Amino acid sequence: MTVSGLATPYGFQDFPNYTEGRSASVNKIVIHHMATTDYDSVPRIWKTREASAHYGIGQDGQIRAYVDENNTAWHAGDWGTNLTSIGIEHVNVNLAPNYDIAQATIESRAKLVADIAKRYGFGQVVPYKNLFPHSQFTSTACPGQLTGKLQEIADRANAINNGGGYAPTQTATSAPQPSAQTAIQKLQACGDRFVLQGSFINDNCQLQYGIYQVRSQELTVEPFAWRDNGIPTKLLDDLDDPQGRSFNDDGRVAFKKAYQRGTIDKYSENANAVGIDFLDGNGIIWFDADKFWNHA
Repeated sequence: MTVSGLATPYGFQDFPNYTEGRSASVNKIVIHHMATTDYDSVPRIWKTREASAHYGIGQDGQIRAYVDENNTAWHAGDWGTNLTSIGIEHVNVNLAPNYDIAQATIESRAKLVADIAKRYGFGQVVPYKNLFPHSQFTSTACPGQLTGKLQEIADRANAINNGGGYAPTQTATSAPQPSAQTAIQKLQACGDRFVLQGSFINDNCQLQYGIYQVRSQELTVEPFAWRDNGIPTKLLDDLDDPQGRSFNDDGRVAFKKAYQRGTIDKYSENANAVGIDFLDGNGIIWFDADKFWNHA
């Protein structure tokens, strides 16, 4: 077994969604954020969601190991990348739109990246050479604000491995960030496609227009209307119910696998909304563009 000496196993491989062994050498690290403030919920969600990562870092800087480095975690959305990378998750201190990361998490991340880079012989940690954001490999907003901090991550890790103190570089070499773009422009730049694998809260479930629907403040556009913004429960899995069908208020839900990826069918610039037809016979569902992008 290969696990960083900085990490403590937690729920270690107690879920089905990883692959034993690797058929290629590790040559990169992929950075993620959890899109949740509940550190303990990971890796429990991987028992029902087809995803996993090797490590996670908590708000207090605690590092947890979820998958043996010798095994392939399902984290990048790209099989070739999964085979050649180690995935690191970061818990958030708040949710959309900020998805902030605690300073203690940042410090532990530098140590873990340095440790991995040294053990696998990366040499210098360099953004977009051996250190990548999740969004580099699939259409997703993950890892949120961490995408713009790759150079800082690299600088801190290199300082540790070089035995010196950390001093930020004056010229970042990371890829240009899309922060000046609107959420709609970001989605259009992704080819009008989306990936929405994460879970979200069901604030309320009601029978409306002949079907049971969910309202979620994490995704909905305002003003809310059941006809335009309700999410049919047949598109969702109830993660709090082993049978997946209770849909109690304040429970956590996620789109079924068949509906987690697709094409954005319409945009409304005035409402800052995106419209998606999940081809379930109920037509377009409208989501707040910023919430949708930040939740991906």
